[in-house]
Amino acid sequence: MALSADDLIRLVESSPGAATAALAELGGTEGVAWNLNVSLEHGLNSADDDDLEDRQRRYGKNYVEPESAKTFVQLMWHSFQDLTMMVLAAAGFVSLVLGFVPFTASTPAAGRNLAAGSSHAWIEGVAILFAVFIVVSVSAMNEYQKEKQFRALNAVKEDETIKVIRDGVPAEVSKFDLVVGEIVRVDVGDIVPADGLVFDETDLRVDESSMTGESLLVVKNSKSAPFLLSGTKVMEGVGKMLVICVGSNSQAGIIASLIRNGNHNHNATVSKTNGGSADEYTLVSSPKEGLVEQKLTTDLQNQEPGSPLQGKLDRLTIFVSKVAITVAVLVFAALAVRYSIVKFAINGEEWSQAFIGDFVSHFILGVTILVVAIPEGLPLAVTIALAFSVKKMLEDNNLVRHLSACETMGSATTICSDKTGTLTTNRMTVVHCYMSGNEYESFPTLQLQMSPTTKAILCDSISINSTAEILPPKQVGAQPEHTGNKTECALLQFAADLGAEYAALRKASPICHMLTFSSAKKRMSVVVPLTASKCRIFTKGASEIVLELCTSQLNLDGTTSAFGAAERNAVNNDIIEKYASQAYRTLCLAYRDVDVTPEVVKNWSDEEIETDLTCICIVGIEDPVREEVPESIRQCNEAGIVVRMVTGDNIVTAKSIALKCGIISPNDGSLVMEGSVFRARVLDANGNIKQDEFDKIWPMLRVLARSSPKDKYTLVSGLIQSNVYPHGPQVVAVTGDGTNDAPALKKADVGFAMGICGTAVAKDASDIILMDDNFRSIVSAVKWGRNVYDSIAKFLQFQLTVNIVAISTAVIGAVVLEESSLTAIQLLWVNLIMDTFASLALATDAPTEAMLKRKPYPRTKPLISERMLKHMVGQSIFQLAVILTMTFAGDKIFGIDSGRKYDRPVGTTGPSVHYTMIFNTFVFLQLFNEINARRIHDELNVFEGILTNHIYLGISVVQLVLQVLIIEFGSLVFGCVPLDLTQWFICIGLGSLSLPVGLFLRCITLPASFTMCQETSVVEKVPSARTKTLWRRSLKRLQVQMHVVKAFQKSVTQQKVLH
Repeated sequence: MALSADDLIRLVESSPGAATAALAELGGTEGVAWNLNVSLEHGLNSADDDDLEDRQRRYGKNYVEPESAKTFVQLMWHSFQDLTMMVLAAAGFVSLVLGFVPFTASTPAAGRNLAAGSSHAWIEGVAILFAVFIVVSVSAMNEYQKEKQFRALNAVKEDETIKVIRDGVPAEVSKFDLVVGEIVRVDVGDIVPADGLVFDETDLRVDESSMTGESLLVVKNSKSAPFLLSGTKVMEGVGKMLVICVGSNSQAGIIASLIRNGNHNHNATVSKTNGGSADEYTLVSSPKEGLVEQKLTTDLQNQEPGSPLQGKLDRLTIFVSKVAITVAVLVFAALAVRYSIVKFAINGEEWSQAFIGDFVSHFILGVTILVVAIPEGLPLAVTIALAFSVKKMLEDNNLVRHLSACETMGSATTICSDKTGTLTTNRMTVVHCYMSGNEYESFPTLQLQMSPTTKAILCDSISINSTAEILPPKQVGAQPEHTGNKTECALLQFAADLGAEYAALRKASPICHMLTFSSAKKRMSVVVPLTASKCRIFTKGASEIVLELCTSQLNLDGTTSAFGAAERNAVNNDIIEKYASQAYRTLCLAYRDVDVTPEVVKNWSDEEIETDLTCICIVGIEDPVREEVPESIRQCNEAGIVVRMVTGDNIVTAKSIALKCGIISPNDGSLVMEGSVFRARVLDANGNIKQDEFDKIWPMLRVLARSSPKDKYTLVSGLIQSNVYPHGPQVVAVTGDGTNDAPALKKADVGFAMGICGTAVAKDASDIILMDDNFRSIVSAVKWGRNVYDSIAKFLQFQLTVNIVAISTAVIGAVVLEESSLTAIQLLWVNLIMDTFASLALATDAPTEAMLKRKPYPRTKPLISERMLKHMVGQSIFQLAVILTMTFAGDKIFGIDSGRKYDRPVGTTGPSVHYTMIFNTFVFLQLFNEINARRIHDELNVFEGILTNHIYLGISVVQLVLQVLIIEFGSLVFGCVPLDLTQWFICIGLGSLSLPVGLFLRCITLPASFTMCQETSVVEKVPSARTKTLWRRSLKRLQVQMHVVKAFQKSVTQQKVLH
């Protein structure tokens, strides 16, 4: 191999004129292939592992290393950047320093403050710092685990199957296994996997906006514009490509490396990687810098919009944080003011430096209340719920590309679904054929009756006017592998049953011009030369459309006969309608011979080519409805989700399939409409939606037949904009598989791309990829989406209850007792229970079938429901009653010494049994209420499924063990003393009362007049500056994970997706 990696990079990066000249010097694409020791016709030898490995060593692998993961220390530092953590650490450090200063005690011996002259005064400072360390470490560990999981998901997402030529036959390999010298087959909808040179192309047009920013399609041909760049999208035509640059040497790889390294100096990168001279690359330095700058700008502009749930979380976080800051300031002020009044006004003491320690303790308590009250665990709960759901959804054949789509599905109110492959099996078979006035179900009979001429025309039409492939089975006894359009695969199998070899027919008749399939025209055509001055045109498409273009029909003996309007109407009424009523997809195959050269035909318009055709036959193709689809549709109906079918089939076929699926029922008033009628009704002369007219149609619209991707986009847009229903705009999910479906997929709230039959462009525009193309997987996504919403609601119900009780206890203690019955270090432990442990415990419940019995969560539904508020208020009142009773009367009730500051026995120092029991009871109240929080819809059995949630059980055990260790061995660090068995039973017994209180609350039905948490106006977006300030650490964490999932190479899914 005479060409080096440097030579090939230089060839790609040269200016257009220089590149063409350099390619010509090398002998064109053929010369480059010769230098790379590969045949353009036969490709590489798949059995020669040594050659493939040598190519990887010489030219690199087709893989771009992602940004290196942060170390655990870096993650800890990142977690420590939270303002409250830094303030708390600073206060702990001051407390530690003061503990070693030999001040004279300023407080009575009975005081609880360890920073006031005790020999153990330094312990409180150490405890605060240690608590900060634990919180930061746990946060960093969670971050590490989540980043590891999302990196694994990203590796799956980036891999895909690429169509290649090896050993002279079509084959498929992983994108990561592509090597320089590979022959890749490119088709409409593909995303180019590497840099290469195009050849054997037909009307190839590429979208290079990912590289240049220009949205206009670029014509590619082997003469004047042969270079295909990785990451660009094939929008029209077909061709082959000789791979010349892969991985980090490709243009997409170079830009990704520059972005990752923050280095805009491309010269240095190339010089370091390939050993080239920097001067040789000065001409391309500026363009590449521009591309990097453009890419960075595009990434910023393409930030995911906030989902309905995210907006509600922003508003709630800001509200709770404002309350927390206010309460923290008031607690500190109340403690400081009362302390000052007692010391200086009442006792008449003079100022001493020893008082600093007491004020620092008050400040630490105020900051700790802030740490506990601010819902920093909320983004963590969101992340854990999403991470858990994404992982489980992958097991259910949903590959989530955008995290927000996961929870948005919980609010989905309508699903606009394709028919083929989603509602049907997509394993198509030709079961009927109409030719020359005869119908055939037995194809051997047809083969016997056809003349060789007729058979040749039929088989040529099927084989040449197609880009699909039927590959040999990978295992003995398995079915052949179908790649490409499944309708074309059915036709190829039909030709094979007639004894034709499609590959040989294609090779014998190379295409000189192609009219690719258009959803508007519903047909495609190719032109092949018969002689130097004669061509044959093959056309196939929607039967009633192509039939109208025919003026003659092919007879069994090879002759043609007139085919007028009367005959066409008869075929349409007697054959096409009959096939369609049986749910068969019908296609018409036609041809035309013209006595002109191929060059002349290329200059004709589409209308001139596709006219005066000869009808070959009408075929009926069976695509059975998936067995599980009717049940899935029924589940959607029960869940309050309307399923609408959007298909390109004719209206009779579409209606028949919809009846079988359960989308419509006889005489139910459902609206079945053709795309042309739909457009005429809802679009004005300028193509804009007439919303008033649209709102009259969509509530009953269930089937849109003979529709185009533009119709699908119009339907999605209108649904999102509509305000017909009281819950405001619809939350729309849509499926798509074609390149032209990309706008609708992007417009929808959730876009589902087909993993098996979907194009790379469609996948790139989607939010979720259906790896099995099965509608049942969409229903699974609905369950997981609702589960995310419920998981976050569970956490909120639990956390806000703790917030109310903790803050109220601190405030009352500060005002009445000049201290809180819960110390700063104890509150930090409660914060750990609330944030990290509760996030893990409550966000990992699996969804239940009962979730599909409820209606969708409207966009306007408040985050805190009436039921949640009932439980939060009820539990808070109960817990406060317990804690305050124990605080002010617990010593008398339990017969123990008081722990209150001014009521302790003379000479008593350090922690007390009284306050230890309060702390222990407070924790057990939360642990038992955590069980209550597992159900938020007033389900009576809160223990349902608890034994199958091993994460919840494990965390509960950890929480219990740690609490026992803290009480029995925490001693001075946590301000506790060991309790005897009776005291333990009392604490656990009081804590367990949360369960019957929860049961009582679930049995209470709120009156209809209670409207505090009913639906409100559409949630407004929170100003981004305030949101980012408040969510700094946790939101960055989410953004990093989303950025990982949206890595530079956006071609998606693993090998099994495209098999």
